[in-house]
Amino acid sequence: MVKPSEKVVKSKEPVKEPVESSESDASSSDSELEGLPDAEDDRSHKVKKLSKKPAQKQQQNSSQDEYSGIVFVSRLPHGFQEKELSKYFSQFGDLKDARLARNKKTGNTRHYGFIEFVNKDDAKVAQETMNNYLLMGHLIQVRLLPKGSKIEKLYKYRHRSFQFASVKKSSEELKERARKKHDERVNKLKKAGIDFKW
Repeated sequence: MVKPSEKVVKSKEPVKEPVESSESDASSSDSELEGLPDAEDDRSHKVKKLSKKPAQKQQQNSSQDEYSGIVFVSRLPHGFQEKELSKYFSQFGDLKDARLARNKKTGNTRHYGFIEFVNKDDAKVAQETMNNYLLMGHLIQVRLLPKGSKIEKLYKYRHRSFQFASVKKSSEELKERARKKHDERVNKLKKAGIDFKW
């Protein structure tokens, strides 16, 4: 047993310097070289480090292939229409289309939309820059859509012009309508032989 105060020192045999061989010795095999330690005695190992650059390029290429050039934008503020949306996001690159989802009855926006970029890299930059961006008191959420995504269903109400129906009627019209209905009911009751008064 070794006491803690004593240090154990292993003696290593000095490694012999390799002898330079002449041209005549060049034909000898590698196993005959002198000065190399045996594989059993050598307990160290060498770690070969590979460069990370090719792997990073492959990851970037694969990440670009996973996404399309379409960006989903949500939590848009009131009054932020297609025109403003396309103007704002055109700073990141050329746009193919910008479309907001709309209510089919009223035509009001549903506060989310899609932007299609010509270049996928521009879409990625726009997503990284504009995600959680504070715009007119709203934190905008921006996501890249996966490859193969389309926004065809959103175009269903694209060319339809929305007109608000005039549902407001004056109080005189409402009173006149109520009077007519009341008179019709009283006439029906009189024909049935019932005398009814309010």
